[in-house]
Amino acid sequence: MTDTKCHACGAALAQREDLGGVVIPGVTGVDPGLLAYDAQPTHIKGPSPTQGLATGIIPAAAMGGPAGFAIIGGVVAVAAAEYLSARGPGGVETDPSTVGELGGVAQLALERLQREEHGTPGDAPDPNAPAPSSGTQAPER
Repeated sequence: MTDTKCHACGAALAQREDLGGVVIPGVTGVDPGLLAYDAQPTHIKGPSPTQGLATGIIPAAAMGGPAGFAIIGGVVAVAAAEYLSARGPGGVETDPSTVGELGGVAQLALERLQREEHGTPGDAPDPNAPAPSSGTQAPER
């Protein structure tokens, strides 16, 4: 390191290699979990059936006509069958009726965007949502 001052603000830069054993994640040290992940071998199962057929899409599109359309339709059918037979998070099968629906963080982001468009503050609770239960119930009278 040859610079003694920051080019942007002019602050003096420390001229030492060690900070007395202080570890600053991402600056003076690497997270042990990342080191362990880096040490694991990469396991690639191989190309999917769709990847093997995908090379025929460009010539089929260039060919045009009914034959080209049939080839592209075949590749799409294989991709759809492969997608529907895939396992989701936790090994759960994909429900075909949920394909294309938003979920998780994407759904929350969409709801927040819609509230902001309608003039409702982004962090305000949805007035149509049921009230959260606190776990305790008031005594009945």
